Amino acid sequence: MTTRPTRRILIIGAAIAALSLSACAAPNQSSDDAVPSGKDAVASESAMAETLAFIDAGLPDLEGAKIAYLTECATENAFCQRRWQGAQDAAKELNADITLFNAGFDVNAQQSQVEDAIQRGFDGYILSPVADAPGCANFETLSETGAPIVNINSPMCGNPDFTEGTSGFVAMQTELFFYQHVSNAFESCEDECKAIAVGGFVGSDLYTRWQDAIARAAEEHPNVTVVSEQPGNFDPSVALGVVQDALQANPDAEIVLSSWDDMTRGVEEGVRAAGLTPREDVRIYSVAGTEYGVERVLDGAWTSTSVLLPYEESYYGVVQLARALREGAATEGFTYLAEAPRIVDGPGAIFLTSDNASGFEPGY
Repeated sequence: MTTRPTRRILIIGAAIAALSLSACAAPNQSSDDAVPSGKDAVASESAMAETLAFIDAGLPDLEGAKIAYLTECATENAFCQRRWQGAQDAAKELNADITLFNAGFDVNAQQSQVEDAIQRGFDGYILSPVADAPGCANFETLSETGAPIVNINSPMCGNPDFTEGTSGFVAMQTELFFYQHVSNAFESCEDECKAIAVGGFVGSDLYTRWQDAIARAAEEHPNVTVVSEQPGNFDPSVALGVVQDALQANPDAEIVLSSWDDMTRGVEEGVRAAGLTPREDVRIYSVAGTEYGVERVLDGAWTSTSVLLPYEESYYGVVQLARALREGAATEGFTYLAEAPRIVDGPGAIFLTSDNASGFEPGY
């Protein structure tokens, strides 16, 4: 996809109206699926509406404005690559010059790149932090330049979503997203059932949000017992070993949760290696909504994959930066991509199943 996202005129029905600031639910999420209180991200309808309205009005010519794209990754995997493409496409349509600073998941590298970017001088910054606390320090350093900063992908400064002082926050993978993903899987258990979870890298903010979401969803679904919750390092071979061990100890487990489609390849292999049939004996719930993931859902191997939108994440982020540069206006609040037109006008929910996956084109 090389053209910018477009927004059709939306007829906001009752299901979408449920996506209010107080409910903060994914589109078409069950009304029984209450979102827990506490440190949850809160989607802002106005933030998404303002972003889409700025696009619909026709993107301005920024006349070669210089944008620094300070990111934790850009080439390391399909998600990062797709997101970088979205940033480049948005910059091109805005007639802006965007420069990549790829930290490669290295906190120290990102700090050095922030200092380098400040020395080189940019009109605005896109910041996707490697980690919360260092990202906050980098944000504060960048703020001293007086240039607008838009935060994408991962929240910072201890906030569950938007950070005051930024010009916007666009993301999907907050704790709210993972909570919705896990709860959707747990609700499939009509009686007592066991679940296995395979996440990313231990110690990362992403893994912590994944763990916290599982713990909270499990507390609200007492009929579900999480018998194994282990890191899979986003590696299919590691996930295979985790699932094999978990199923050997718990052959009656009904659910396996995975936080990345590519890693879920190993999950599926582990289920089959145990002599079990995916979907019939063990329901697999993945994350990403990649081409492969959608294919496996439609083939009947996986029960569901929850959508991520890397292209829109960076595209909308650059658009919000352009709005700050042109109008001096921040897009305050959490622009939650579960409310993006590609979800609302497409499958209608972040959860892709055999019933709605055919209406979604992954793009990566």
